[in-house]
Amino acid sequence: MMLTLSVVLLATFDYIHATYCSAALASYMNKKCTGLSLKFVKLSDCKFTCEGKNSIDQPQITQLNLADGMPCGSCKQCCHGICTPVQFSSQDPPTPIACAE
Repeated sequence: MMLTLSVVLLATFDYIHATYCSAALASYMNKKCTGLSLKFVKLSDCKFTCEGKNSIDQPQITQLNLADGMPCGSCKQCCHGICTPVQFSSQDPPTPIACAE
């Protein structure tokens, strides 16, 4: 019985965290697109696309990178618009290294 409750609590925590992360990320992308007078249309790995019309009513598509360090997969992070494996220091305990130059 305790195991079942633990699994449910962990699953609920992950869901709440994922929901918050998704809402915060959506808000960030919408804000960036709106600042360019465009609308968010899609997210793909470490890039997102904004579309709309420019000041002379021509179609405009702009692709922006997510911030470096944003998670993009299991043990991966966004680095300069590319989803890359997280690198760790050789210290004990190992610590994640920011995007390698």
